[in-house]
Amino acid sequence: MALLQIKNLEKSYGDSQIILKGVSLDVEKGEVVVILGPSGCGKSTLLRCINGLEMIQSGEILLDGEIVSNRKKDMHLIRQRIGMVFQSYDLFPNMTVLKNILLGPVKAKKQDKREVTIQAEKLLAKVGLSDKKNVYPRELSGGQKQRVAIVRALCMNPEILLFDEVTASLDPEMVREVLDVMMDLAKEGRTMLIVTHQMEFARAVADRIVFMDEGVIVEENNPEDFFTNPKTDRAKRFLEAFRFEKRMSYAEGI
Repeated sequence: MALLQIKNLEKSYGDSQIILKGVSLDVEKGEVVVILGPSGCGKSTLLRCINGLEMIQSGEILLDGEIVSNRKKDMHLIRQRIGMVFQSYDLFPNMTVLKNILLGPVKAKKQDKREVTIQAEKLLAKVGLSDKKNVYPRELSGGQKQRVAIVRALCMNPEILLFDEVTASLDPEMVREVLDVMMDLAKEGRTMLIVTHQMEFARAVADRIVFMDEGVIVEENNPEDFFTNPKTDRAKRFLEAFRFEKRMSYAEGI
């Protein structure tokens, strides 16, 4: 049984704005799945539905065989098992880095503060932020804030991690430091579902590429085949647009 199962998921806003149209997807334990697609295709909405931030109109989401969709009363317990990292960091500005990280495990999960502190300090060291545990978010760069957000999610010990365009708001030189952390997590065997526009990173980190457009999954493939020989015309057009944009960026930099 797949760790995460999404069955015929449909999401809409009102009667006319249909975002997801019968999406089905399985994610195996330890698998890294990267979701690609044009803006507005439903990628981020899919992650928000999995994490319970959006209610769905029909279909099911199962985690380790247990239905977790639309469970409003105990969604806080589901989110302890499904970690999510956003592009906006969402750190509390009035708390130090360490207090931001400890809040969820200690308050929500009632874990021992000393044990969580040890775990948090080890993870901060792992992402190169040992010296930042007692500073406030305003004293951090964007890349550092995002690394703290990743550590905060990890300290909840989730079964799966969702990443929603976590480098979208970062300056180019800060992107690499965040992607390196995510690459390390993949090497550790973490189960991850990643939405990104970083194509080279997607190719390097993914076990499987899922390409979406207009609320449906158009293509699934291994990274090498997707980027060198996509099966659908829509994926080919998407990749060609990306390559054109990359060529233009290179030309502007000369």
